[in-house]
Amino acid sequence: MYVSAYVFAVAFMCLTAATPTPSPTSTPISTSRPATAHVEVVAEAESFLDNAHYQNNEEIGELFQSLARDYPTLAQTYTIGRTIQGRPLHALALNAPTATPTPTSDGSHGISGNDGDLLRPMVKLVANIQGDETLGRQIVLYMAEYLASSYEANPEVQKLLNTTEIHFLPSCNPDGFAAAKEGNCESLPHYVGRGNAAGIDLNRDFPDRLEQQHVNQLRAQSRQPETAALAEWIVSKPFVLSANFHGGAVVASYPYDNSVSHNDCCEESLTPDDLVFKQLAHTYSDNHPIMRRGNNCNDTFAGGITNGANWYELSGGMQDFNYAFSNCFELTIELSCCKYPPASSLPDEWARNKRPLMQLLKQAHIGIKGLVQDASGYPIPDATIIVSGLEDKPIRTSKRGEYWRLLTPGIYSVTAAAFGYQSNAPLELHVTNENAEAMRVDFKLSPVESNFDGNFRKQKVERAEPPEKLKEDYDGFLTPTKFEHHNYAAMESYLRNMRASYPTLTNLYSIGKSVEGRDLWVLEISTTPGAHVPGVPEFKYVANMHGNEVVGKEMLLLLTKYMLERYGNDERITRLVNGTRIHMLYSMNPDGYEVSREGDRTSGLGRPNAHLVDLNRNFPDQYGTDKFNKVTEPEVAAVMNWTLSLPFVLSANLHGGSLVANYPFDDNENDFNDPYSRLRDASISGRKLNPTEDNELFRHLALTYSRAHPTMHQGKPCPLFQNEHFVDGITNGAQWYSVTGGMQDWNYVRAGCMELTIEMGCDKYPMAKELPDYWRDNREPMLQLIEQVHHGIYGFVRSSIGTPIAGAAIGLDGGNHTTFSGTFGDYYKLALPGRHNLTVLADGFAPLRVEVEVPDAEPFGKRNPVTLMRDDPQHWASANDFRIIENVVNTRYHTNAEVRQRFAELETQNAQIASFGYADNEFSQHFNYLKLTSNIGEPEEHKYKLLVISSMFDTTAPLGREIMLNLVRHLIEGHKLQDVSVVQLLRRSVIYFLPHMEKFNDIFTMYNANNSICDPMMPDELAERLLSPETETTRDLLLQFLQNERFDLMLTFSAGSSDLSYPRGDSILEKFAHSIRQTEFNYSPLQCSSSATRQLHSETTERLTNLLHKMYKIPMYTLGLSCCRMPGNAHIASVWRTNMEKIKNFFGLVQTGISGLVQNDKGQPLREAFVKMLEHSSVYNVTRNAARFQLMLPKGLYGLEVSAPNHESQIIKTHVQHGIINDLGVIKLHSFTLIKGEVTELTGKASSGSGSTTSITGIVLDNSNHPIRNAKISVIQPPGLTHLRNFTNSMGEYRLAAVPLGAITLKVEAPRHFEATRDLRLPQAGQPTENVVFHLKFNAHVFGLPRFIFIIVASVLIIVGVVICVLCAQFWFYRRHRGKMPYYNFSLLPQKSKEQFGLDDDAGDDGETELFRSPIKRGMTIQPYFDEEHLERILHTDDEDEEQDFEIEPELDEADESGDEIVMLHHHNRHKQ
Repeated sequence: MYVSAYVFAVAFMCLTAATPTPSPTSTPISTSRPATAHVEVVAEAESFLDNAHYQNNEEIGELFQSLARDYPTLAQTYTIGRTIQGRPLHALALNAPTATPTPTSDGSHGISGNDGDLLRPMVKLVANIQGDETLGRQIVLYMAEYLASSYEANPEVQKLLNTTEIHFLPSCNPDGFAAAKEGNCESLPHYVGRGNAAGIDLNRDFPDRLEQQHVNQLRAQSRQPETAALAEWIVSKPFVLSANFHGGAVVASYPYDNSVSHNDCCEESLTPDDLVFKQLAHTYSDNHPIMRRGNNCNDTFAGGITNGANWYELSGGMQDFNYAFSNCFELTIELSCCKYPPASSLPDEWARNKRPLMQLLKQAHIGIKGLVQDASGYPIPDATIIVSGLEDKPIRTSKRGEYWRLLTPGIYSVTAAAFGYQSNAPLELHVTNENAEAMRVDFKLSPVESNFDGNFRKQKVERAEPPEKLKEDYDGFLTPTKFEHHNYAAMESYLRNMRASYPTLTNLYSIGKSVEGRDLWVLEISTTPGAHVPGVPEFKYVANMHGNEVVGKEMLLLLTKYMLERYGNDERITRLVNGTRIHMLYSMNPDGYEVSREGDRTSGLGRPNAHLVDLNRNFPDQYGTDKFNKVTEPEVAAVMNWTLSLPFVLSANLHGGSLVANYPFDDNENDFNDPYSRLRDASISGRKLNPTEDNELFRHLALTYSRAHPTMHQGKPCPLFQNEHFVDGITNGAQWYSVTGGMQDWNYVRAGCMELTIEMGCDKYPMAKELPDYWRDNREPMLQLIEQVHHGIYGFVRSSIGTPIAGAAIGLDGGNHTTFSGTFGDYYKLALPGRHNLTVLADGFAPLRVEVEVPDAEPFGKRNPVTLMRDDPQHWASANDFRIIENVVNTRYHTNAEVRQRFAELETQNAQIASFGYADNEFSQHFNYLKLTSNIGEPEEHKYKLLVISSMFDTTAPLGREIMLNLVRHLIEGHKLQDVSVVQLLRRSVIYFLPHMEKFNDIFTMYNANNSICDPMMPDELAERLLSPETETTRDLLLQFLQNERFDLMLTFSAGSSDLSYPRGDSILEKFAHSIRQTEFNYSPLQCSSSATRQLHSETTERLTNLLHKMYKIPMYTLGLSCCRMPGNAHIASVWRTNMEKIKNFFGLVQTGISGLVQNDKGQPLREAFVKMLEHSSVYNVTRNAARFQLMLPKGLYGLEVSAPNHESQIIKTHVQHGIINDLGVIKLHSFTLIKGEVTELTGKASSGSGSTTSITGIVLDNSNHPIRNAKISVIQPPGLTHLRNFTNSMGEYRLAAVPLGAITLKVEAPRHFEATRDLRLPQAGQPTENVVFHLKFNAHVFGLPRFIFIIVASVLIIVGVVICVLCAQFWFYRRHRGKMPYYNFSLLPQKSKEQFGLDDDAGDDGETELFRSPIKRGMTIQPYFDEEHLERILHTDDEDEEQDFEIEPELDEADESGDEIVMLHHHNRHKQ
């Protein structure tokens, strides 16, 4: 220990002589004597309080150095370690000299031949372990200065330092302190300043007593440097007593801080020394003027003390570590409600805490103390002191054989034991604690005579060298390989042979069955087949999804053989298998494969499964549901269950029919309504790109495969699809052609697995002889893709005590796409080289964000272990929920009466912002509601109207009501604290909260009867009644309320999933939905099992959403809260915590948009004006009084058309920025008379003879209440007024002026509608007749015929016309080509007689005659051959006939009409020759 040279050896010897020596029988010896009462008033100069301020870490070091210089006999400074940012952890040791010691560098006991400081207890004061809790930091510094400066003058301080060694560590977390802000009573957002520089809460980072030893050892690898330094300091010194100072409450807390049951709070977890801890805690509390009241900071603690676990549980805390892993008894003392109070309050806080702290330091001298020595008087270190009744907490001796055992007054039996020594007989002691020091009890132990000699065998183990690489002669295989197609039976046999040949590397299992009962076989390749190895990533290949696309299946069978043969012989394959768990699903559609045919290039035979369903259209899709994925096929269900059961990191789906690597997304949002987008034969350039937020990573993965392929990267099209050109051989799926319900999108969106779709070749089912070429092309790309699974960030997610955290959401660079940690807490997040922000979120833990750099060279992966601290309810509430403990502690379901009582109390306590509607009218009798807005009673025209309903389903309403109650408390408390976002929300909006109560009692009775019921079921839910056309009181009242109030937005809650439902098709509302879901930290999506009732609720919600949007113009957003409609009481807090940010995002929508006023030229409000969003279908009416419009809009550039009847429209361009309401001011519209047609103002007498006229206004609508534009309205009776006519505007409105009084008839005509008439009587002059509404029926007739009949008639006429045209065309072609036909095609037909056909004598003797005229002319000389002269004459016969005007040559009787036939005859004859 640290003392000066002024200690006199004589005094020490006298003191030793006066102390009795313990006998060998270990008789207790008391060293204390009755003290004489003496009172002395000492004037204490506490100059350190002058200029009170918080000292930074550098100033602390300087202060301690100054104390060591000024008080060298008392003080010595040292450091116990450094922080992440390199700041030293300064410590100071204080005690008075009693001997001449040998000082050590760390402030510990140092003796030099004497033991004057022997048995002097060591106490430590520690503070600021959470950097933003700063008051204790200064209290510790003040105490150090006070004790050092008062030692000479203050007897109490002299006595304390003469008998106690006190160590001061004012800041365990100087990095956090540097980030904290003075004056902040709560933690900053994201706990900035609370944790260390890595964001770790150090008071959750210690080894925990409830964890197994190996877990703590694993946890030590990632422990924070501050924690490691503190833990080493604690276990290396024999501290007896400690105080750890915090802020945020006023209470003294004692161990344990957690329990075996791990409840959030309210269950004591007591140590064996509970009585001692309570005495220590009361010592501090009873002397503190505020703490002893026990009612501070909205918390109540009996006597100002509490058991840590009973307050709130935390694991990995320092006070439990002190007690469980050392001899030290530590209290956690909360000093003030404000964590970082202003420096001006420091003097007052010192005055409150000085006396309690002095009294606590004296408690180090209660109980017993002594030495444990052997028979020779040498100390026995690490001996055990066991007290009867407290056996679970033995005390161990120091290196010098010392021990201190704190005890309350009582009779105890004490035993000392040590390894190799005989334990002493139990010693009965009576402890009174009436003396100034602990009762001294020494022990002498005798050794045990034993022989520990033995023989031990040593064995030398040598690793065999790997065999030489075998020669490759078979396309990379080590054995002959046959390239052939495998049907289902052959494939199954092949896989079973592989499993039998390599049992230590493979595991064959089925994930399900096809429609026809065939197994979906998967072969796993890994060094530990059958079990997931923590830290080893999972990869999968899926092939033959389309039964006739078979190349992928055969490639996987070949790849399996290749990898298994080469394992152990090929360094690359060996490394890949050792570090990866590879799964291959060879045929996802075996039924389809069995009907497909070899050689098929492009057909669809065998493509679907046995139900004729395309499996790659059958997965759930993020954008919708259609007939293709409404019912899940068994093959798809099996693959989904398999994918969700394992933490797959990367995957590829192998197809055929093209040559390209395809990456998500596969479809766009509107593709479910656009069949054209699903056609492959359209041009690629015409498609809309739909990239994921990981687009660059997906492109990298696709390029990895494409560039490793000898031809894919060239991007050449297949012969049948010449228009398909893929740059670099990759494509975005949606840009190629839309695939709705595809597997790769489902993997990415739902399972967190990155998946590519690889098209392996242009032919779907090539011939077997082509398989070797496919293998050579795809072997290297397939291997390289598997290797990509190791590129990124990986590690384990554990709690501060080393417990693995499963299901933690891992996000990268602020993106919404998350992957999740596995059962053992291991995670893999693929990432490109560079620096990334990694976000980790788990339910019940504080979010964590760290920066990680992924290397751009081998090994391409970065190991990053993650430690999350328990997000205890109180601290979470302090940081996120305005410290409303009721929202997260002891949560339960409230009855109807309790809900009404809470609402009434909130109205009474907050009358300026809250109004409770209960039995005020018929509606409030059925629906109690609470209205929140600033300044209740002021005009609300300038505010948005928002509605929150607990649920549209009676069975979900109880949970929704609790979330609603929490929300109401959150808003009211935020308004009290003048939180900016809450104040602005209530200024800009009126919020109605409707807790549905109708069937609560029945549901609550069902729940109380069986708390395990997850989804209570009730017939005739509220949503179903709202959709029903049948009238019912509750239904009618609610719908009337919605119609009258004209809400801008509506929020309600459901269960069964964490999805958000909203009206589809409106881009503004879709952006709102995106904003609601866009939370800073995304929890993992709920993996809720599917059921018929949950599916029914989902469909009903969608129908109701559409109804309210179309009929009542209310966008309803439905937020899924949990899987169960009525989870247990304790889970309500978790539901609130995981959904609060989304709910706040919903209310945050009112912070962004535009507003303005619409007036005419005279400055008068145009109450009939409306605002239309250009490029959007939304139309908004202005308010009824001030003609004000206010629109909630997401950020972006908008065009507005402001219009009003009989006024010129105005187009306005505005840019909306997030969080800003853009005030457009007053928009003035110029008036004009809108007349299309002719309007005549009558100046003469009216037909009634009164001489007066009036006007008529109204609207023309169709049967769906849509306005009809440009409809003609005219007066047809009385006669002579047909000139009174006008046309409707874009809103269907019309106005007729100068209409005479009396009976008139109006006629309305509109294109494609039936005309309508109406008789009116206009009795009073000057008073216009308004709201004359016409409803026109749609005219489906065409040319006077019903449309259906017209279509039939037109179709018949078209068909007849086509037939006639075809016949005419054939006849024309026949006539045109008739003269060109050769005459040598003739026939001789037998005839019965010559007279029958009027034949002449030229008829043959055989009764046959020529029906076709002979090409030989009459008079033509028939010769066996022709010489050239005769031939020339014959060929030119026709020409000569024309030139000679039909003068006939003497050689010919008659000229031929055509020389062509002679030529044909000539050729015919030549051919015969």
